[in-house]
Amino acid sequence: MRRMQNKSNREYDAIVVGSGASGGWACKRLAEAGLKVALLEAGKPQRDANFSEHKPGFELKYRNRATDMIRKTRPVQSVFDVCNEYTADWFVNDLEEPYITPKDQPFLWMGRLRVTGGRTNVWGRVSLRFSDWDFKAASHDGFGEDWPVGYKDLEPYYDLVEKYVGVTGMAEGLEHLPDGQFQPAMPLTCQEILVRNRVKEKFGRTVTLARSANMTRPQNGRGPCHYCGPCERGCVTHSYFNSAFTTVADALRTGNCTLISNAMAHKVLMDEETNRARGVLYVDRNTRETCEIHARVVILCAQTQESTRILLNSGTAAHPNGLANSSGVLGHYLMAHVRSGGANGDVPAFGEKPSMGGPVKPVGIYVARFRNLKGDAPAKNFLRGFGYEGGSNVDFNWGAPGFGEAYKKALREPRVDFDLTGFGEVLPRWENRLEIDPDVKDVYGIPVLKIYMKDSENERAMIQDMGDSAGEMLEAAGAKNIRVYAHPSAPRWALHEAGTARMGSDPKKSVLNQFQQTHDVKNLFVTDASGFASNPCQNPTLTIMTLCARSCDYLMGEMKRGEI
Repeated sequence: MRRMQNKSNREYDAIVVGSGASGGWACKRLAEAGLKVALLEAGKPQRDANFSEHKPGFELKYRNRATDMIRKTRPVQSVFDVCNEYTADWFVNDLEEPYITPKDQPFLWMGRLRVTGGRTNVWGRVSLRFSDWDFKAASHDGFGEDWPVGYKDLEPYYDLVEKYVGVTGMAEGLEHLPDGQFQPAMPLTCQEILVRNRVKEKFGRTVTLARSANMTRPQNGRGPCHYCGPCERGCVTHSYFNSAFTTVADALRTGNCTLISNAMAHKVLMDEETNRARGVLYVDRNTRETCEIHARVVILCAQTQESTRILLNSGTAAHPNGLANSSGVLGHYLMAHVRSGGANGDVPAFGEKPSMGGPVKPVGIYVARFRNLKGDAPAKNFLRGFGYEGGSNVDFNWGAPGFGEAYKKALREPRVDFDLTGFGEVLPRWENRLEIDPDVKDVYGIPVLKIYMKDSENERAMIQDMGDSAGEMLEAAGAKNIRVYAHPSAPRWALHEAGTARMGSDPKKSVLNQFQQTHDVKNLFVTDASGFASNPCQNPTLTIMTLCARSCDYLMGEMKRGEI
């Protein structure tokens, strides 16, 4: 590292580390209330000019075919199929910013972005509410700890976030998957309607439109989705939710938020006498200079592993095992989602024809959880449950035999595949954890993480049921050539990492309180999924944003009262 500079020309009210789902909301909420906010983003700025959703592959230098080239610098990130020639420069260079795993516990830490907006640039956009079946799961089955919040605490903030984000969805009236503030639903395909009806008739299970942060009507200067397809390459009409052009942009427009790009946060700086956070130490990615920035409050929103890494690297004489770790649980209870069980099969075309350039609906279907709920017999060999994402895909018969006119005709015969991929809850377990490897540093001189993560018997049993249940639902729908799979999760999980700085009412067993404020340092907050006490099978991003908005309101109230 080069010499230290103090880049604070002034004291800020708050420093927000990370510009993704939670960081964007923290900046928006605080800046619009008049607070002066410094936003530290580890990556470069994001602009509409970087979006390529309308660019065909043949316009790229390597036609999006040079996967080996991407793999050279991003051997982990390139496993995630949305890291390709279109988007590779948004992702971390795995060689420059490595992490460590035990040889017998491989873990692919994918989706590490280095651009404003973070993962919201490339996320799958599925936006599902949690319920008290999730927040109070420990009370239902005795495993783990209940969250220190309930659904009623979050309901008004779910409303707030959904109205702003723009979520297409269908109301279903399910207690365990609460309905939200939906924009008009994108229509289901004929095949999706078939599966929806057959599965409801035979099993009583709910197959619905995947509730997704893709708008179907305009609002706040953003246009409705125009079905161009590859959302992960950006959206010039801003039709899907990306914090770069929504929450962060709103915060910057106030004049109260300063975006500091290419700022690799290293540690939280402490005032030992007052036991208060006084700022953040970061490394400028371009100059490699070490810089300080100061504020009344520090809010970590860097993503589960990244925020916990910062806390673990912030140890002091008073906090020798990492900052805010008097409980000793910091880094423990790492969770993701298992996604390695499911099925696919062939379903009727119903007159649909494949197209190389036709409209592409950006969302499919979601099968709501149906295991271990009220009124159902509990699963015999696992706790909690799973849902499915999936849908139909009409394609050409690329495997057609023959040649000439016969081949051309056979090629155009539609092949319709229906896929169901399970997403299941991983129980919070002490041994799934993060720790710092002091002997390995990234190119910025920051010690890296060692990640310990593996399936338990609970996950293995759940994955098997995911595959079996997906097969039986497709069979009920009349699908042919059904292919069922149930594989171990490792090394690829679902990118929905959570835990490691969990919330709780008891400071001896948790890192954060219900407002994501650290028990040990009152002006230090962690508002990404690090605080999750469990990781329900629903996708986490909507709840990350909801919790963050609530925590920011609490923070501002405490600041007004002089408590922070």
